[in-house]
Amino acid sequence: MKFSAMISLLATTVAAQNQLMVPVPWAISSLSISNIRHGTGGWWSFNIVDAPTLTPQGFNTTCNYHANTYVFALDGPPPYNEPCANPNVTFGLFPNANHEFTFNVTHIYECGKTSPCTDNGTWSFSWDDVRGQEDDVQNNFGQSGGFSRSYISMYPTRAVASSKCEFC
Repeated sequence: MKFSAMISLLATTVAAQNQLMVPVPWAISSLSISNIRHGTGGWWSFNIVDAPTLTPQGFNTTCNYHANTYVFALDGPPPYNEPCANPNVTFGLFPNANHEFTFNVTHIYECGKTSPCTDNGTWSFSWDDVRGQEDDVQNNFGQSGGFSRSYISMYPTRAVASSKCEFC
């Protein structure tokens, strides 16, 4: 009886510990694609923070990109692997073959191995979501537009696992 009670207690403790640990996402805020008027070009920008627990990949940076375009930012050349303020972080936000917009972020960092480690996260927005919001916010002359998201939690594929206790 005592043996089975100990096994049960051990199993419950292990299960409870596993349930409390959750992956650490990238916190992306103020994602924006915009232009002011025709002929001014387009701007892409966002902030990204990785606050891992006891792992080497933490960072906090801002990413910006400008492209010459006459109409809306999305009509010009989109960013592919553009460096952020932290040059180890690159991003892209571009249309793909599935009629979506792919938002991709890559972070390369030293992790004590012979070659650098790479974390990569991807998010997809529907074509209607991006183009629809751009159309909705155009001014009366159709000269400006924008797409934005205030916050996204992106769970990257990590070279070094990072998890935190959810209720600690």
